[in-house]
Amino acid sequence: MSITAESILDDLENDRLPLPTLPEVAIKVRDTVDSEDVSIRDIADIIMTDAALSARIIQVANSALYRGLSTADTVQNAITRMGLNTVRTLATSLVMKQLFQATHPVVDKYLRQAWKISTDVAALSAVLAKSYTNLEADSALLAGLTHSIGMSPILVKAESDPALLNNTESLDKLINDLYPKVGASILKNWDFPEAMVQVPAEHLDINRSNSGAADLTDLVQVALVKTVAGSNHPLGHVNSTELASFHRLGMADDYEEIDMSGGVEEIKEAIL
Repeated sequence: MSITAESILDDLENDRLPLPTLPEVAIKVRDTVDSEDVSIRDIADIIMTDAALSARIIQVANSALYRGLSTADTVQNAITRMGLNTVRTLATSLVMKQLFQATHPVVDKYLRQAWKISTDVAALSAVLAKSYTNLEADSALLAGLTHSIGMSPILVKAESDPALLNNTESLDKLINDLYPKVGASILKNWDFPEAMVQVPAEHLDINRSNSGAADLTDLVQVALVKTVAGSNHPLGHVNSTELASFHRLGMADDYEEIDMSGGVEEIKEAIL
């Protein structure tokens, strides 16, 4: 079966393209945090229904990024240390890695590379949010992690076309042409806010207009250009200082002005 951009778009528009679903525990955490009169105990009870997530939340709470004077040895202590908004973001981000793995060797290679870039972009986006905007670093982190989520369904679909999988040029073009639209559809299905849906949809558009303050898409675009500089990525040879998003962030000349050594690596440690 030959897979084309037209066939994938047709499947997407007619609800035939299998899209990943957000795990129930992540949905419950998000909805409960956003509700009124929520308590740390409420969130802890939800997280403790998932043993793997519980262990990871505690592990992150004791990482270099959040480590306190004493060890957080319970989910409730971990949530108290990190805060509800951070835990809401982590509950989603910690399941993201599963979407970037596959059994087919070609697909797995693509997805692992995409995950590596996404974690780099997410960490840098969070640092940029703190340094240059009033946007929440947690939201910037999640925006960076999900900006390329649309690659997964495309690559899974491509598994049925061996000729396509063995044609790197054609596969790269198919992915780059489609993953923004597919990614936006996934986040819409997950009921993400519009500002977050715009990130996969618009982050490759270096001419996008934004008359207001820097937004999440600006953050991710700048972080992505820095991350993929010199590569064959669609933004690999973009001059960052010519980006409107770069100037909306108020960045003067170059990334060298940012001290990214500690914060970025600590954030990556927490989300990997």
